[in-house]
Amino acid sequence: MLAEYGYSFDLCIRHQQLPVITELVRRCPDVTFILDHCGKPGIRQQLLDPWRVELERLAAFPNVCCKVSGLLTEADPQKWQIADLVPYVAHAIAVFGERRILFGGDWPVMLHAGSYTRWVEVVTQLIASLPASAQRAIWRENARRYYRLGSEDTL
Repeated sequence: MLAEYGYSFDLCIRHQQLPVITELVRRCPDVTFILDHCGKPGIRQQLLDPWRVELERLAAFPNVCCKVSGLLTEADPQKWQIADLVPYVAHAIAVFGERRILFGGDWPVMLHAGSYTRWVEVVTQLIASLPASAQRAIWRENARRYYRLGSEDTL
C-alpha cells in the first residue's frame, strides 16, 4: 500500500539483515526504500565483507537509496577516527551513486559518539572530493526528492 499512497519506507537494519531486505525490495519494486545508516556495517570490528557485497546487491535496485547516518555509533563511539568511516562511505557512494545518497544526522543517538556539528564536519570531509553538484544532492536535493519535501520555494 505504500506505493499506492506514494510513501517511502525507511529500512533501519543491521548489516546481517541485508540479504533479507534485498529480497523484500525485489518483491516491492514500486515502493521507494531508504536504507538508514548505510545498513549499519560492522565498523567497530572493521568488517567490510560481506557488507560490501550485500550493499552492492541492494544498490542494484533503482528503488533504493542510502542514508549516510548513524556511522559514529557503529564505529567505536569513544575512539573513532574519520579514517574508520572512509571505506564504508566511499563504497556506499560508489554503489548507490550521488543521486541515491542522502545525509542523515541520527540525532540524538549520535550524541553517544559526538556532536551534531562534528558529524556535519565529518560528512563534509568525506564528500569533499565530489563535485559541488553531488555535494548539494547529498546534503539536500536527494532528501527533498525521496521524502517529497518540495523545493526551497515551497518550504
